Amino acid sequence: MPAEKRFQEKLDKHPGVLTEAQLWINTTVYSLIVFIVILTYYFIQSQSLELRTFNRVFADTGLVIIGFSLAMSSICYFWDFADKYIIYRKHLGLVGFAYILTHGVVSLFFMSDLFPFPTYYTSEKQLIPFIAALVSLLIFIFMAAISNKYAIREIGGQRWRILMRTGFIAYALGIFHFGIKGLPYWWRWFMGQGKYTTPSMGLIVFLFGAIVIVLRTKLWFATRPS
Repeated sequence: MPAEKRFQEKLDKHPGVLTEAQLWINTTVYSLIVFIVILTYYFIQSQSLELRTFNRVFADTGLVIIGFSLAMSSICYFWDFADKYIIYRKHLGLVGFAYILTHGVVSLFFMSDLFPFPTYYTSEKQLIPFIAALVSLLIFIFMAAISNKYAIREIGGQRWRILMRTGFIAYALGIFHFGIKGLPYWWRWFMGQGKYTTPSMGLIVFLFGAIVIVLRTKLWFATRPS
């Protein structure tokens, strides 16, 4: 397939000079930088660092890191400036998944006073975003489970690549989940009635995610059989 050949050419042009451990360490450090930046934004804006704040930061960081992983394919396909970073795609995706999983665990098991399960999640206003988040998380869990050489051998390279493309669906569902939950607050901010003068980090991350989806859609159109 054209896209896969192009990615392989870029990988061949930039052979890995880092060990697997170095790739994981670098990715973790990058993610912590993103985490700290987002946490700092929340603190400056709200002057509060509660568990709820940290849980939002886990979610935002996960979406940003996974977004980088998904966007890397599109960016490296259309442009050459980021080719040397394409080796981080898997690591970014899995580290981002860890943040999203942490967000889910904290929401369900450590914030039951604010979000009692299942009554809160099955209420009329929360059911659709909850289903979107649940399906997204299940897809990401499946992707994480097959992100290894053994799975590639057992499933077959071509089928494995097709399955991994479900990450785009999972990401879109995740963005939809946070968009539905954040829209009322964002709308008040647009109308000048927001609690803060600066936009919420959730809105910034949502717009970032929308750009990722546009890039992935553009890549799909560019690489589909004519």
